[in-house]
Amino acid sequence: MDHVPIIFPSESEFANPIDYLSEPGIQRLGRHYGMVKLIPPANFKPPFCINRDTFKFHVRVQNLSVLNILNRCRLFFVKQLNNYNRASSGKNNANDKTLLNPYVKLSTGETVYLYDLFIEILKYFNDGENSENDNTNHNKKRSRNLQRIIHFPALQEIGRDNRLWKYISHRFGMDSKRLQEIFSDYIANYYEYLASQTKNRGSQYFSKLLYQEEYPKSLLSDDDVSEEEENSEDSEEEDEGCAVCNRNTKPTKMILCDSCDKPFHIFCLSPPLDSIPKGDWICNNCIIGNGYYGFREETHRYSLDEFQSLWNNGEKSLTADPSTGEPLSIEQLEEKFWQYVDEMENTLTVKYGADVHGEGPGEISGFPSKDYKPPDSKTKCSDQDFENYTKHPMNLLNLPDAKGSLLPMFDRKISGMTVPWIYVGSTFSTFCWHLEDQYTLSANYQHEGAPKIWYSIPEESCDRFNQLMKELAPDLFEKQPDLLHQLVTLISPYDARFKKSGVKCFKAVQQPNEYIITFPKCYHAGFNSGYNFNEAVNFTLDSWVPYGMEAVADYKLTGKYCVFDMFELMLNVVIESLHQKSKFQRSLVENCFREVRTILNTNVKTIEQLLSSVLSKKFLLGRTIRDEFAYRRKGNLVTQDKQYSQHQQQERGSDDDEDFDVFCTRCKTICSLAFVLHYKNGSNRKRRKIQSMTPTQLNELASSNNSELEILCLDDYVKLVNDSDIDDQRTLVKGSEEDIDPFENDELNYVRDFDEVYHILNIAGKSLLGWT
Repeated sequence: MDHVPIIFPSESEFANPIDYLSEPGIQRLGRHYGMVKLIPPANFKPPFCINRDTFKFHVRVQNLSVLNILNRCRLFFVKQLNNYNRASSGKNNANDKTLLNPYVKLSTGETVYLYDLFIEILKYFNDGENSENDNTNHNKKRSRNLQRIIHFPALQEIGRDNRLWKYISHRFGMDSKRLQEIFSDYIANYYEYLASQTKNRGSQYFSKLLYQEEYPKSLLSDDDVSEEEENSEDSEEEDEGCAVCNRNTKPTKMILCDSCDKPFHIFCLSPPLDSIPKGDWICNNCIIGNGYYGFREETHRYSLDEFQSLWNNGEKSLTADPSTGEPLSIEQLEEKFWQYVDEMENTLTVKYGADVHGEGPGEISGFPSKDYKPPDSKTKCSDQDFENYTKHPMNLLNLPDAKGSLLPMFDRKISGMTVPWIYVGSTFSTFCWHLEDQYTLSANYQHEGAPKIWYSIPEESCDRFNQLMKELAPDLFEKQPDLLHQLVTLISPYDARFKKSGVKCFKAVQQPNEYIITFPKCYHAGFNSGYNFNEAVNFTLDSWVPYGMEAVADYKLTGKYCVFDMFELMLNVVIESLHQKSKFQRSLVENCFREVRTILNTNVKTIEQLLSSVLSKKFLLGRTIRDEFAYRRKGNLVTQDKQYSQHQQQERGSDDDEDFDVFCTRCKTICSLAFVLHYKNGSNRKRRKIQSMTPTQLNELASSNNSELEILCLDDYVKLVNDSDIDDQRTLVKGSEEDIDPFENDELNYVRDFDEVYHILNIAGKSLLGWT
């Protein structure tokens, strides 16, 4: 595998990193390879400035083989099968059909994974279903571009479709009769259950058969939970309400799922039950599978010395040749790591201190800062050099605010983006395939330790990679649309399917005192070859803005929350340019101006249509913390040149738990300009002072399971209105004998003053761009 290029900036280039990385030559490298390795000038050797006495961190426990996307799907599927069999057979013989393995071993020695057989059958009937011309012929070459499973043919149809079994026989390379027997013996009843569920619910989508979980539990939850953690979980669950409505009323009408132990009202189920059934009862999320998986985090907090000692104890068995005792090469470590990931029988678990965000001096970053200086014997540099390091733009405490970066336009910290997160690695601890939040650039610096191995998929291969992963596990993406944003999924770049897909991939080996720079829409993953200490932040270039807008559109499709509001950023660029015309490139200001104007005009047009046809109430939200920053910016009270200490960076803005934006309940997008408060049952019985609520309060109110209202972005509200038949909607209005317009009490709420935004654009058009 080819390595990413290494760049060697001069001292002057290194002192102006945004300008240097914006150079056309560097940009071309970034687009082609996805990332570059940056080696600083020889005299840049910042001392490691973590306070070893106070810095402590939690670790994630990573079961490597479960991170493989196919392994996880296969394990999910056998759990789902067992739950179905258990619920179907009753308590007396619940274990009769328990499957111990996710596969069937044939007398010939061949292995058939049950999930693989199940999903290939569904792919056969669903390939091409999403194309505009639905005339797919099974004789034609299969499209292999399955996006969603939307068709469950009858069980009888599967049994008598000779073309299907000829295709399946070809895919598995074995006799079709034996494959049919395996399907009939192990899968057929479960398949028929799924088909009947989709038919009864009037939906072919897996996701429509599941209830929404605020705190989902994985079917693959770790069994080796410590007693302390178990007691903590038990205490949290004591007052747990119904998983559907979130209320803990009517306890005699509650039933516990015998798989996940979550409580449900029998009348909240779909379809509802008249009484509590005898025997085992298992919820849909455990039979159909919610697809959720996450790392278990230990409650214990490690010091660096303790974690290094833990790593030293098991390091040799993983990184040395068992016959010679010699250290393994990087290539040998790669081969061994991917074996642990790919082979399901491997049960290696590792620990990773990931996404660590400290709070006190010497805990936020390993770079020199004004707040903490280690004892002189450890710094090995003069006071003047130390001070210079605290101010250097490639100190990751400073890079997000460096000259030319756009992130300072928010005037507040964004943990993990503008404030570094720390990563303490151990042998084979891993970071899974992902894109950076809102497709920003990132910089990762290694302070000390063993090499970190990176893999990079550049922008041009993003779509192919997405297609490959969805092709491998279409049902998983149906249940977890934002799966590749969750950092829990791997496939080896050396896998035959990966290579066949045409996805480009490159490699980097990062050593101490080296940076890895990732560019927009670069999928990346990797692992640590031993103990190491890294930290990372995000930053932007002018060329990033279109990617930021693309991320907003992509996130709406998968229901991922944006980290910040692109509209706010672009509006602030325009405002700041009014104060300092030379601050940004004219092309950037023009792009931001056009995007803001387009978004504003589109919103105005939609609102006019809604006010003329559906909505009758409109309000303006009270001023928020975000608005305070905006008013200060317009008064030119905040400038990009201000220096912040670690503590001041932590104080900019409010807590991480405080929302600055209002999110759409459905698509999770930020409502930058306005939103509609939709009352689900048509009536507004509880009068709330919505306009005085903070974004956090509004989001919490709308997101609770038993909420009577939704916050909808304008697009989703228009879709709701267009998809709704008034007569049908009236039947959903509970507790009313009279017909009620289901949209009568809905309220339009302005997040920003439209006239004020237009005023800013008018001034900017004339002053900056010379437009009339």
